[in-house]
Order: sequence, then C-alpha cells, then structure tokens
Amino acid sequence: MDKTIRALNDLSATDLQLRDDTASTDASVNALRKRRARLRKAIPDVILVAYDALDRIGRRPVAVEVRNAHCGGCYLRLPPQLASAIRHRLTLRSCPHCRRLLYSPAPEESENANKSKPEPELPQVKARTSKRVRRISGRRPSRGKPPAAERQERRQV
Repeated sequence: MDKTIRALNDLSATDLQLRDDTASTDASVNALRKRRARLRKAIPDVILVAYDALDRIGRRPVAVEVRNAHCGGCYLRLPPQLASAIRHRLTLRSCPHCRRLLYSPAPEESENANKSKPEPELPQVKARTSKRVRRISGRRPSRGKPPAAERQERRQV
C-alpha cells in the first residue's frame, strides 16, 4: 500500500508539471509523459478511476494523510469505524465529505515523529485525603491503628 501511495503522490506531482506552461521543451514533456505512464501502470485500476475523477474536479492533493481521525484535505472528523480501518492500514478509503483518498502514515514515520519531540515532564502530585471524603464516610481516616482497636475506642465513647 505504501508503494501505491507514493505512486499516487508522484503521479499528482507529474500531472501538475505537465499542466504547467514552464515545461515547454519537447524532451522534458516526453520524459514527464513516460514517467506518468509508468506510474499509472503501478497503481491499481480501481484507485486510478477515483484519482481521475478527483483530478477532473480539481481536488488536489488527491491522497491525504489522516491525523487524529481528521481528513488531511477538508479537516473534518471521520466516522470512528472509517478512521479505525484507515489506522489499521487495510485499504485506501475515500473521505465521506471531500471524497479524497485517505491513508495512514507508516508506523516507522509516526515513531520517528514521536522521537523528535521530547515528552514533557508531568508535575508530581501529592496524594491527600480531602475533607469531603471524611464528611461522606462520617469518620476520620485511621492513623495506623488496627481496626479492632478502633472498634474498642468507639464502644467506650
């Protein structure tokens, strides 16, 4: 699936270069067309149909990454079941809102991104018994006395 995603991104970049007027030499246009043909052969037909439809209506980029269950193209939240299927990298799916093809980054990419960010240190919190807990229980927490000794004290009072 990673090869397909890379091929889709390369195909999109090649199509943009072909549309650009600055590539005016015949040699460069022919080289781009050959590259485009090779990339189209590397992509499954089902995905090519979706790519062509999205390219026709101007939705670029066609393949976008999913981050925190949000589409990378329209930034709307994805349904949980769809986000889960994409996270498990089963297949390429389309966004229900913008119809772009969605993919999850490779596990190596996400691990490398996490390694570059240092984790913030959490402040140490001291545990204590609140007054509300004492009021609810009706008595103060024991101070190290065994339960039998507490019961005897209560009987005497």
